[in-house]
Amino acid sequence: MKYLVIIPFALIVVAAIGLAATLAISRPAPPPPLAAMSEADQLLAKPAGAVPPYSYYAARDGARLAYRLYGGRPGGGVAVLVHGSTGLAIAVHTAARDLAAAGITTYAIDLRGHGESGSLGDIGYRGQLEDDLADLVTVIEQRFPGERRLLAGHSLGGGFVLRAAGEPIAARFDGFLALSPFISVRSGTSRPGTGDRASVTGGWANAAVPRITVLSLLNGLGISAFDGLDVIAYAVPPNAEGKRARIYSHRLLANMSLPRDWQPALARIAKPAAVLVGANDQLFVASAYAAEIRAANPTIGVEVLAGVDHMGMVIQPAATEAIVRTAGRLLGH
Repeated sequence: MKYLVIIPFALIVVAAIGLAATLAISRPAPPPPLAAMSEADQLLAKPAGAVPPYSYYAARDGARLAYRLYGGRPGGGVAVLVHGSTGLAIAVHTAARDLAAAGITTYAIDLRGHGESGSLGDIGYRGQLEDDLADLVTVIEQRFPGERRLLAGHSLGGGFVLRAAGEPIAARFDGFLALSPFISVRSGTSRPGTGDRASVTGGWANAAVPRITVLSLLNGLGISAFDGLDVIAYAVPPNAEGKRARIYSHRLLANMSLPRDWQPALARIAKPAAVLVGANDQLFVASAYAAEIRAANPTIGVEVLAGVDHMGMVIQPAATEAIVRTAGRLLGH
């Protein structure tokens, strides 16, 4: 009889040891440089036009979070523009500049965990990015009362925009614009990596898949104590401009991404939303966006821009012209 008690206990101990070993051993390996991203980084190091200095606002936890403010015109609306993975506000400078020139006041932000906002590659808890966004909107409401508001983002930042569009924070915006957004590694929009199971998004990132699996299992049991562990590394150029987060924690990656069941998340989006993607995107499969997104939510418009690649989405004139046009429509111009 005693063996009937001992055996289940022993199995639990063995399973716990296995999970602990996986957490300890599985680490994200930095991927080799990706030519497309390295070339884009060189362009971003020489931005065209005046770059506004950093300004800061206080988040609810007292942290100073950074943004660059591009002034528009009264009545033109306000956009909050979110960079992609490992990025900074300067990464979306050209798009922010052109939005402002069209009259749309634009806040290009350093998300917490990036650049001048918080500890690189990490946040305090899942949902903190939405809390930070809510605190920024309060600042915007005080400075620009009555203006309509747009949330826009590029790449993983575009995925965050789509995530936010289906959450309570959506009530504080009038429209949502996702630029070449990361949807999911399980989506047809995600381009395979180098052939290694860990390599994702066209070789831009290496994920510690076993560690992510264990952390997700623990999260399902209500355990988040290990969510600060690193789970993904990016091919950030060695001499990249600015403070770049080369590795993300589990909680930062999860908070910036759409949930695992991303289709219901998109289906919850009720406010005006649109997706723009370049036909020549090196990280994602542009031709797959329309069918996948419209199957989840047919109200979300999808436009594929000829001749535009991944980083070109926030740099190339054809792309920024489309951004300005679409942003104006979403803001009701």
